[in-house]
Amino acid sequence: MSLISIIVTAFFTFNFADSILKENILNQLEEQTNQRGELVRYLFDNKIQQVVSLAQAAPIQKSLLEINEITDEEDLKSKLSEYKIILTIESRNFQITDGLTFGLKDLLIWDKTGRLFFSLNESQEHAKIADELNFSNNPTSAVKLIQDSSNGMRQMAIYTPVYSSDIVSPQIIGHIVAFTSTEELDQILSNRNELETTGEIYLVNNERFMVTESIFVNNAPFNQRVETIPVSECFDNNQSYSGTYNDYRGNSILGISFCDTANDLVMLTEMDEKEVLHPLFELQEKIIFIGILLMIIVSSTTFFLSKRISEPIKKLGAAANEIAKGNFNVKTNIKTRDEIGYLSSSFDAMSKKLQESLIAINLREEIIKQQEDILLQFSEKNEKCCVCIIDIIQSTMLTDKLSDEETRDFYGIFINSVAEIVKKFNGIVVKNIGDSLLFYFKKIDDNQQDYLKNVIECCLAISDSNPEINKKMNKEGLPGIACRTSITYGPVSIAKVATSSVDDIFGATVNRCSKINRFAIPNGVVIGSDIYEPIKNFKEYKFQNMNTSKQTEAVYSVFLITRK
Repeated sequence: MSLISIIVTAFFTFNFADSILKENILNQLEEQTNQRGELVRYLFDNKIQQVVSLAQAAPIQKSLLEINEITDEEDLKSKLSEYKIILTIESRNFQITDGLTFGLKDLLIWDKTGRLFFSLNESQEHAKIADELNFSNNPTSAVKLIQDSSNGMRQMAIYTPVYSSDIVSPQIIGHIVAFTSTEELDQILSNRNELETTGEIYLVNNERFMVTESIFVNNAPFNQRVETIPVSECFDNNQSYSGTYNDYRGNSILGISFCDTANDLVMLTEMDEKEVLHPLFELQEKIIFIGILLMIIVSSTTFFLSKRISEPIKKLGAAANEIAKGNFNVKTNIKTRDEIGYLSSSFDAMSKKLQESLIAINLREEIIKQQEDILLQFSEKNEKCCVCIIDIIQSTMLTDKLSDEETRDFYGIFINSVAEIVKKFNGIVVKNIGDSLLFYFKKIDDNQQDYLKNVIECCLAISDSNPEINKKMNKEGLPGIACRTSITYGPVSIAKVATSSVDDIFGATVNRCSKINRFAIPNGVVIGSDIYEPIKNFKEYKFQNMNTSKQTEAVYSVFLITRK
């Protein structure tokens, strides 16, 4: 029996230790992968942002706009030297300001028709690479790892379209590709701390080629194919992978992947399974030796312990039955200094804790009953405030085909953008109601005209921000929106909610604000007569009566307000 116990224990212990060790190594590799993956993504984003900043430089914008107007090739050739001087100066300035961290090797600029008219170093190889990557058909910025066939060096190609400075309707007026060294990327991946002898981190592109150095294969970048499970999971299913598999050498390894499909890359962090499991074989030998020793000791002491254990166990059983009946005052009073004694002390402590917990639960139930009537308390008097509602037009249709995650992003961009503007004008956001946002402005002084003007400027600023909000929506692949904003002024009841730090508001002024919202035009602001009368003589605004009939005018007087 003891021998069988040792064998079974050794088997399950080995398998359990194998599982725990692999899990710990995978967690360690995952932490390394996520940290370095985020660093690589930050590096790419930083490179793109630097090139985008260069694309927004006034000399480059002006040169591209002028070149796009030149259709005759002879005219272009005659003025090309003038533009090259301007762009060379701007490129050198860029190298001076950002060159130390950017590592610029070359800079190429095309006009909107795809004519290459500037190259910092006149590199035919870089022009060929950019043409093969087909950057000019990409409306968004991107980073690609490439190999310069002229010198065999790896480089990063950072592309960005050049947009016009027109805020309302920006157009692509050109394209820029910057070629930089991979020194910073290699520094991120070359640190092999905590990866032991066989651990390595490398990148694979969507063509299944390794694009960084390998510690096992010479000249691996763009030569070593990697057809492993994590690579297929990333590029076929857009999923990261964690587990045991065969690597590009055919060896069994433990690996973690970091899938970055935005840049057509997957990062792999791997360690040989044989190296990971080596400590287990040593542990297995120790378990067998200790098991045999324990078998002898246990066999010798079992007989003597059996008599000492039986009596305390009976006491513990009787005490457990008393607790099951609801008697938490029971005590075992076993004073031995062994496991049973410790168990008895823990049992007595548990009994005491159960009794204290029952008393605390009863007390909390009483407190909850007392607080049920004070969850919502209205203030003793009403306050006059400006109430505003902004509503998305046809939001149901816009979000009908969006996923749950896209719908959350859609409303998140809208609500956060509007709330930020409201905060700048000292407004108070109360809550969102479906696709609408309710906010109001407390009157903090006696100057009513300044108070009303601040509210109107806030709502007009929200309307003015519509292009910026739609730009954020388009960046996330979401549909653009149009909104209606309404403002009313009058008494409201302010309620303090026990479960919230923000007061709620109620009353006819809130209801009226909701009713007149439908009179607003897309991205327009309407006000009630309660605001119109005090401000109708303001010279900076003009007003339009939005009542379509005398019947509606008798119920609501609504005016569209715009800046002159």
